[in-house]
Amino acid sequence: MNLKCALLLFVLTAISMSGSPSLAASSSAPVRIPDDVQSEPLEDQEIPTTLKNTYPYVEVHGDYRWLWGKGRFSAHTAQPGRESRRHDETIYMATRRLRIFPFIYVNEHTSIRTQLEDNRNDKDHEADHHLYLGRLYIQHETEQTKVEAGRFNYYLLDGNVIDKKVDGLRFRLGQKGISPGSITLFAGRTTGPDDEHRKIGWSLLHSRLNGRFQSDTAFLYFRNASSLPPTFPSLTAYGIYPGQAGTRYDRQRIFLWRGSYQIRPDLSARLEWLHAWGRHEADHYSQSETGFVASLIYGELDERKQGSYEAWIRYYDQPASTILYHTMDADATFFRRMGFRGWGLRLDYVLQPGLIWAVEGFSLKNRHDTTYMASFHEYVIGTSLTAYF
Repeated sequence: MNLKCALLLFVLTAISMSGSPSLAASSSAPVRIPDDVQSEPLEDQEIPTTLKNTYPYVEVHGDYRWLWGKGRFSAHTAQPGRESRRHDETIYMATRRLRIFPFIYVNEHTSIRTQLEDNRNDKDHEADHHLYLGRLYIQHETEQTKVEAGRFNYYLLDGNVIDKKVDGLRFRLGQKGISPGSITLFAGRTTGPDDEHRKIGWSLLHSRLNGRFQSDTAFLYFRNASSLPPTFPSLTAYGIYPGQAGTRYDRQRIFLWRGSYQIRPDLSARLEWLHAWGRHEADHYSQSETGFVASLIYGELDERKQGSYEAWIRYYDQPASTILYHTMDADATFFRRMGFRGWGLRLDYVLQPGLIWAVEGFSLKNRHDTTYMASFHEYVIGTSLTAYF
């Protein structure tokens, strides 16, 4: 039995366990405070606010992150009539990011939320992005409903499908811990410099919590605002199309189901099953494939409590068509349409209240080979220090 099968068997076994002591009902992300029915990574959370008795009022908080990383990439490529060639590249990254969140609370249920962001790349200052308005949206929330309209961040479940700033509307009805659960509808477009880099679409998410088990089911449909050009235009004239060696899709339909099981208060298991249909007209290419992501999460992270921590390990087996904008710090686009499989690990540790150290690593390879591309490998390790204020 290989490692992938062993981890999948472990997750399925954990989900089926019934002899453990009963636990109180909790969310699928017990160590984090979700902003919606879907959880967010710690770096994308906003420090909890203390509501006041008088309105309106303004509250400001933020974070500053230092990130260092190293990535090693290798691949074999070939041209017609020639032997394959090996390509190796090592990339270093050192970035600093400042984010400030000014919130205006209009009343008990309504707020106007903004985000100012400044990014600096110490290895490539041409990639610097000086202070700009990253988010601006209005939020109205009651016990049974939540509405967001404007520019906000769309982070779905664990971010394996999409983690991206969007312009649009998101509406939630119901609560996932109360039958029949909650339904969340999103409609809008992703941000980007032009129509070629923007996607327009919608999604529907149903979440339900039953004791220690949570089920999330989602469907997404996204298309590019304008048709994408061919991947290798010089070859297209000769009727040669890139297939899985090409990049991106004009249209994607993605179905996913995630089961989360709370084994004990500080240990949970997740299995995310994905199926997607992708199409790129200019490349004469379509794909319909199935994959999964299996996870184990240990610890209870509280940024206000010194010494608290959280660690996770994941096995990825993802077709390229299941990804819109992956949240991982590794480069999912490196594998083009071949998809990828491999391992990821991460540890977050609170050095002192409001100061969190993180370290993570990925070992990934291509899921498929192509006629002219094979043996793609990616190894990434990074660490970050984030101060919250």
